[in-house]
Amino acid sequence: MDDEFITEKNKTVTFRIDKTVLDKIKSHATFERITLNALVNQLLAHAVDWDIIASKSGWVPVPKALLISWFDKLDDKTILDIAAEKGKHVSRDMLFTMKGKYDVWGWISVLRGRAKAAGFSFTQMDDKNEIKFIMRHDMGIKWSNHFKTFYEAAFKDLGCSVKFDLTENTIIYRLDKKYACDDDQL
Repeated sequence: MDDEFITEKNKTVTFRIDKTVLDKIKSHATFERITLNALVNQLLAHAVDWDIIASKSGWVPVPKALLISWFDKLDDKTILDIAAEKGKHVSRDMLFTMKGKYDVWGWISVLRGRAKAAGFSFTQMDDKNEIKFIMRHDMGIKWSNHFKTFYEAAFKDLGCSVKFDLTENTIIYRLDKKYACDDDQL
């Protein structure tokens, strides 16, 4: 194969890293049972895809216990009305700010990044003609209903039909593979 057709996906660089930070990264890599290189790549990817742009697009860190308390004091109708109203507009603003475009895979990428930043479990599975996304948030049924309504409004605005299932602490959404724009995203 000619060298001109070979693309280099990875680059080797050298950095000086504070010893205390490096020790923490090594410890975390050992705990996660992954290589130090894999962990550093994950951390840098998350920083570039989320940390650097999230606050600029309106995300703010708020303790989970505080959010749960707020929702406990609101009635279900208020929660769902706000989620439905803001699902379309807030998601659009965030996507344009974070991804520079408004599309289904950009939205899923934001949901994945948000789940990771919040410490939620987020799994993506290939399921016949559908792609299934499972997010465990451990915040209660009001939050499951909020997430469903908010996400549903955003997906609807994007022209994407989505099926939802939920439990007290988990939301599952499934979309047809026809919305997949790239096999690498499956």
